[in-house]
Amino acid sequence: MKKRKTKLRLRKQVIICLPIVLLITLLTIALTINKNNSFSNEVVKSENLTSENTISDKEEKNLSELKYIVDFNKALEKRQKYNTIIYYASKFKLDINKTLELAKNLTQNLEGEKYLATNVIAPSPLAEKLGSFSSFEAGVVYFVRDLYRYPERYGKTIAEMRLDETPTINKTINDNVIYMDNGLTFTQYFGKICNLYGIEPSLALAIVYEESGIMTSGLFKYNNNIGGMRGYDGWMSFTTLEAGIIAHILSVKAIIDNYNIDMNNPNAVYTLSAIYVHGNPSAGISESWSNKVLFFKEKIEKENLFTI
Repeated sequence: MKKRKTKLRLRKQVIICLPIVLLITLLTIALTINKNNSFSNEVVKSENLTSENTISDKEEKNLSELKYIVDFNKALEKRQKYNTIIYYASKFKLDINKTLELAKNLTQNLEGEKYLATNVIAPSPLAEKLGSFSSFEAGVVYFVRDLYRYPERYGKTIAEMRLDETPTINKTINDNVIYMDNGLTFTQYFGKICNLYGIEPSLALAIVYEESGIMTSGLFKYNNNIGGMRGYDGWMSFTTLEAGIIAHILSVKAIIDNYNIDMNNPNAVYTLSAIYVHGNPSAGISESWSNKVLFFKEKIEKENLFTI
């Protein structure tokens, strides 16, 4: 009887404890799951944060690379501009280092606000008088030619700036066509310089034909004086054929600008004749000069001489 009571008591204890054990087990499992979920959420958050940081780093890297490319392109563009100045200075046989130094000082290293708006490389008041040029190259060509001709305007002397005034003769002629050292023909280069200043190339070349006997005169061949230009000391010489072309075209431009000649006027050539033949627009026209220039101009316009 006693044994039976003991069994009943044990069974009762088991029945009472079993739910408690199950409850504890369930609570343990629930806590474990929550803990795992919390850990998983932390991992996801951490991964998201890492992902966001990674995107930020990539953007920063892209911006850095973009800035490098922009800075590199600016440096390359400036180097090309310096090379353009060097090229034209070499055609006039100027001291390249001094020419570059002047150009940098006058333009705030090609970044001055006024310079960027005008393309003019010149000291005041000449800069104000010139107004503006249509392109960077037009400004450079004018600057180099003016520096060669009037170095005192830039605080220099002829001895300082001109390294050699001996004319270099261009002997690169194939099938009666003159080639420049940049690969262009004489007339292609001529047209290029005319276009920089809005000068009609057929008219400017017709004047060359008349003044040089269709490019056969000694001045043309041995002095690179293609337009029969005179200076205070007589007939002028130019260091290279390129320099002679530039000087002639800028001379035509100066005459047109200084005397306010309307080149759309059919009689413009006659006005030019008075200046070329007599040196004075009021001295009377030269019909002979005018008629020859008009004849050459018409002939030139029928040929494809200036296309590059």
